[in-house]
Amino acid sequence: MKKSILAILFCLFIGSLLAQTNKIPLSHADYDHWKNLKNQQISANGEWITYEVNPQKGDGYLYLYQVSTGKLDSVARGYQAIFSPESEILSFNIKAQFDTIRQAKVKKIEKKDLPKDSLGIWNLKENSILHFAELESFKIPEEKGEWMAFLLKMPKEKKDSLANDSIEKPETKTKIEKGELVILNFLSGKEYRYKDVSDYALSENGNAVSFVQVEGDSIQTSKVNWFTANKEQVKIVFEQEGIAKKTSLAPNGDQLSFIFSADTLKNKTFALYYQNIKLNELKVLVDTLSKDIQKDWTVSENGEIYFSKNGEKLFFGVAPRPINEPKDTLLDEEKYHVDVWNWKDPLLQPQQKVQAEKEKKRTWLAVYNPLENKVLQLGNENLPEVKLYDDGNSKLALGSSSLPYQQLTSWDDWYSDYYVIDTKTGKKDMVLEKKNSRVNISPAQKFLIWFETQDSIWYSYQIENRKTVALTRKIKANFYDETHDTPSDPSPYGVVGWTKGDEEVIISDRYDFWKLDPTGVKSSENITNSFGRRNKIRFDYVKLNEEELFIDLKKPVLLSAFHEFTKKSGFYRLQQDEEPEELVFEDAGFNSPLKAKKANQLIWKRSTFKDYPNLWTGNMRFTNPKQVSDANPQQKNYLWGDVELVKWTSGDGEELQGLLYKPENFDPNKKYPMLVYFYERSSDALHRHHVPQPNWSIINPSYCVSNDYLIFMPDITYHKIGYPGECAYSAVVTGTLSMMDRYSFIDKENIGLQGQSWGGYQIAYLVTRTNLFKCAMAGAPVSNMTSAYGGIRWGTGMSRMFQYEHTQSRIGGTLWNSTLQYIENSPIFYAPKIETPLLMMHNDHDGAVPWYQGIELFVAMRRLQKPCWLLSYNDEDHNLKKRPNRVDLSIRTMQFFDFYLKGKPAPEWMVDGIPAVEKGITDGYDLKK
Repeated sequence: MKKSILAILFCLFIGSLLAQTNKIPLSHADYDHWKNLKNQQISANGEWITYEVNPQKGDGYLYLYQVSTGKLDSVARGYQAIFSPESEILSFNIKAQFDTIRQAKVKKIEKKDLPKDSLGIWNLKENSILHFAELESFKIPEEKGEWMAFLLKMPKEKKDSLANDSIEKPETKTKIEKGELVILNFLSGKEYRYKDVSDYALSENGNAVSFVQVEGDSIQTSKVNWFTANKEQVKIVFEQEGIAKKTSLAPNGDQLSFIFSADTLKNKTFALYYQNIKLNELKVLVDTLSKDIQKDWTVSENGEIYFSKNGEKLFFGVAPRPINEPKDTLLDEEKYHVDVWNWKDPLLQPQQKVQAEKEKKRTWLAVYNPLENKVLQLGNENLPEVKLYDDGNSKLALGSSSLPYQQLTSWDDWYSDYYVIDTKTGKKDMVLEKKNSRVNISPAQKFLIWFETQDSIWYSYQIENRKTVALTRKIKANFYDETHDTPSDPSPYGVVGWTKGDEEVIISDRYDFWKLDPTGVKSSENITNSFGRRNKIRFDYVKLNEEELFIDLKKPVLLSAFHEFTKKSGFYRLQQDEEPEELVFEDAGFNSPLKAKKANQLIWKRSTFKDYPNLWTGNMRFTNPKQVSDANPQQKNYLWGDVELVKWTSGDGEELQGLLYKPENFDPNKKYPMLVYFYERSSDALHRHHVPQPNWSIINPSYCVSNDYLIFMPDITYHKIGYPGECAYSAVVTGTLSMMDRYSFIDKENIGLQGQSWGGYQIAYLVTRTNLFKCAMAGAPVSNMTSAYGGIRWGTGMSRMFQYEHTQSRIGGTLWNSTLQYIENSPIFYAPKIETPLLMMHNDHDGAVPWYQGIELFVAMRRLQKPCWLLSYNDEDHNLKKRPNRVDLSIRTMQFFDFYLKGKPAPEWMVDGIPAVEKGITDGYDLKK
């Protein structure tokens, strides 16, 4: 018997060994097969779970999982699924096949004529699916109801055989996209269809549909209709020559609005219409003659039009009346083109140009109160931002304006003035001036709350009596970010929420939650009993119901938890007057769970470096969880790896953490080349799973360890303002040396560097200070802080000054009062000291780090005859977006490291380059013999 057991164990061991030896390393050709899971949803009754699994290139699947049975179904190419409120159906889009769309693009078919999606409606009780082709869009009720609406591409009309094709049809004045509207009862299957529909809305309760029909060519007539689900009838609300659009319904479907213009000009002036269906009265709320808004202003077609959740208010955007300028008769060569920069401009010209289209379409919030029959303009040119609360139900809104301080954003911080606005009277009171922190109104609208960055104290402002209270002044805890290390005021950890009636506000420090009396009368209470700080566990509140206004501490509260040093994570349960209770706390990463609306069922993702973040489901206590998905079963066929948390003491005497990744078939007696990657802090991502995918700017750990590289990711801290490069040196070099001393399996002669953006800058700095690394790859590095300081971030149009004086670049002063620090931290001034071969990527449309920064360092090293290569991808931004470019960068990056760190032959592009005349003809991947 013993021999038999030993034989079985031996066979199992050999089988396991063979399985491991049959595994293959990842290659660049494997990326397309790796999939990503997204858009997970759980039905209201907790019985159904849906999610998408899509390959990086090609067709994916929509999956449907039944919780009670474990049954799994799928639909090819399904996506953007939504459950009905009562969990009866699942509606979703179905993409056309990837190859079909690709072939259409090869034939240069216009985007509007590409194959359209289909609509799928899955009846979950009957397990049957309805399909509707040529889908434009669909809507299902949010709250209840069994009617949905969707728009299909208009069916082609049959040609009249007697028609004379030679007769020229008059051109349509304004091109309106129209389709066929289907109003469907998804339980009974009963449907109604309407042609020439350009716009539609469905009420939240599913009781009504409003839609606009536009008929005619040279003369267009708009008809606004209201469909009632109860009577299954259509009522014409409005019909007139002109264009109607932007119809909206109150949540219960008994109020309707739209905008209309009879103008035939290009830039139309619209009027806002409103109807209370029960009262059967249609009225014009706003037009150019309205005295309730600014003179020569009217409703804007660019603003949203929507009712509050309770249906008591209608919100819309207003703007100056459009101007139709005279027809341009000049040729382009007859015009001048100039940007006038004025030192008094609030924003720099590049920033104005980036924001120009948005500003042309800017609207200012206005409201109509049906009960008072009153229109109020809440925002104006001096008060551009208005924030509503409780889906527009609340009486008060918060207005803010950064206009007086716009110029400061180039070198200082973002500041705003704050106003309390009464949405029923329009009254505006400025209550806070020049604040650089987030301000909010409490749910019951009794208080304002904000964090004062200058003294790191939370304050409340009682709206009724205008009293300000310093809430946290006497508490012996820090409510600012204790790890903050830039030359600016630290931000707070945040407000967790409020208890009913605004009785208390709950605020978090680094680890724990504090319950505070916003009036300042009662003493504060640490409701997590300092459990987080004692155990170095950071707690966050998990909001399972997005519609909740208050936190009920009498009921159990779910907390997410993260251990700062072990990197364990999971969930705890907080009960009033008790310490947090551990539910699940593992060496893994978890995302925020979703809860079924009407059941105690959760879904969440769990991951490690080895385990893809698949979907799990379970109860509120996370007991007996079930794995729902298996997105990448093919991973078992590939060599992977593992990761461990490492520690060392930096040159500044600080204990730091980092990550060390090792290959799966790791042999401690073997020597491995090592890549050192960093940005700022990386160790919190211990349990992050890295899907094999082409490189947009940084190395992929899964690919590298699968191909016998070690990867070291050190944390970097910055305690010496004005010396970011030195701080990076202190952390990275001491960390690398510590790993070399500790582990004999590291090949000390073959260590490389890789990083992007801020990481790229730090690499460029390091290679001027040390020859420890055999080679380095830097993406989008700043090489000259003196020229970068005065440059522009072209993606936003903003000056780069602020980031050197206050944020990531960490100089802490201007170029003229901290000149030496700018020079000392600029690699370009020390280029003669560089002896490390350097590969750079810097793209010609980089909107974050100016392209010339990479060029400056490249031409300096080229002149000094130091090995240097620059990959510049055309029309690409800071990080690569186009997949072919990402694959190309992945190949070239690893060929570069393989040559220097593994002794493989150099590719042709590194030896001979690629002449411009051969661009696109040869890739230079072939290795030189």
